[in-house]
Amino acid sequence: MKHIFFGVGGGLVAGILALLILFQGPLSLSQAPIAESSETISETAEPTSEPSATALPAETATEEPEPEVIECSVAELEAAENIQSLQAQVINAETGEVLFDRDSSEANRSASVMKLFTAAAALETLGPNYRVTTRVYVDALDPSILYLVGAGDVTLSRTGVGVESVYEDAPKLSDLAKQISAWSNTQTFSQIVLDSSLYGTPEGEYQSVWDLRGITDGYMSPVSALQVDGDRDNPSGKDSPRSTDPVARAGTWFAEALGNSALEAEIVKGLTPPDAVEIAQVKSAPMKTWIDYMLLVSDNTLAEAMARLVSLDVGLNGSFASLTQAYQRALVETDIDLSSLRVEDGSGLSKNNKLAPATVNELLTLMYEGYGDLEIIVDGLPVAGTPGSLSYRFEDAVAKVVAKTGWIRTGYSLAGYLFPEDGSQLIFTVYNLANSVAIKNRDAMDELVMGFFGCGANLIDN
Repeated sequence: MKHIFFGVGGGLVAGILALLILFQGPLSLSQAPIAESSETISETAEPTSEPSATALPAETATEEPEPEVIECSVAELEAAENIQSLQAQVINAETGEVLFDRDSSEANRSASVMKLFTAAAALETLGPNYRVTTRVYVDALDPSILYLVGAGDVTLSRTGVGVESVYEDAPKLSDLAKQISAWSNTQTFSQIVLDSSLYGTPEGEYQSVWDLRGITDGYMSPVSALQVDGDRDNPSGKDSPRSTDPVARAGTWFAEALGNSALEAEIVKGLTPPDAVEIAQVKSAPMKTWIDYMLLVSDNTLAEAMARLVSLDVGLNGSFASLTQAYQRALVETDIDLSSLRVEDGSGLSKNNKLAPATVNELLTLMYEGYGDLEIIVDGLPVAGTPGSLSYRFEDAVAKVVAKTGWIRTGYSLAGYLFPEDGSQLIFTVYNLANSVAIKNRDAMDELVMGFFGCGANLIDN
């Protein structure tokens, strides 16, 4: 509000001066000769022989005061002990002016800020309404053999009728079982073949640099084309423990859904023959629903599934190794410079990912401008003070910080939009990196972001 007070004060001073001139002008005419001054009287005006009560000085032009320029620095917050290796960029969204920059062109580990690019790549290739179809086939020669074929839908759920998993509108194993029963209510099955060959290994893949605590703590499952409820022990628990073989567990839960018809079925992993006959299918919720949930709670399993689907859609093989090229192909029409991008995974968990804060801000700018379907990402971003990964952060700026959070054991990140009290709108990306980080490093980063928020458009780079 300081700049408002400066403006009001300047107006009051100008008004008082005008009043003094008005009242002092006639009095001076009666008491002393008028000094020549271009500010109070015209150079061509002739002096009067007698003072007149009605004589007034010539109207004078008053200059409007220059607007007060207020500079606002976050130098003290930047110098805080728990700001380690800082990379950041802040842009005035309305003018495009870079207000603050710290090594923003250097590509580095972005943590879950990478999910912004995963979502953008999915929207650019698959589209917001794309649905993943999981199919069941029966053997052409032996109808007692079923093939459950994974297509990358990690939301497929074992929950019962009327029960929801963490994933909105998730397709259910029970619906597949009903369709199979409608095909034949007398057929029993001797074998269930689990086909997860779309990408990865039959058991699923876990990046070598990923912390294995991701499985036990429940924030990551191995990547596989076939899995149920993101392989959670508890389908309704966001961070429920996972297993090391999501494909096998999918088979067990599928057999349970089939009930008596599969009591004697052997569950094996294999490939579906080309002449197998489709007898059942279910479809996932649309991609835009996946994106909303992935961004809101930073769901790693969804992110990895999206990344593989993007890779396949652009003609690659869905492997970890394909992802950098996949994202570059997927986002080519955006004209974002992705030459320094390195995508080790779609979730951002890998410390080997490389993504520059300035590149993130390029994407955020496109989102702000309404490019393509990218507004879906804006709609899915966490908002300070509301459910999601910003629920308990930025309590002094509720609903005015809208951003994707990021955390790995060697850094915190945050990227999105600020809506300061001065009415400006800021685009920002911040990394606070170190050999090891703790909650105090996140708090210091948040305080720096609140500094950006407090300064608004008056933020200066010093």
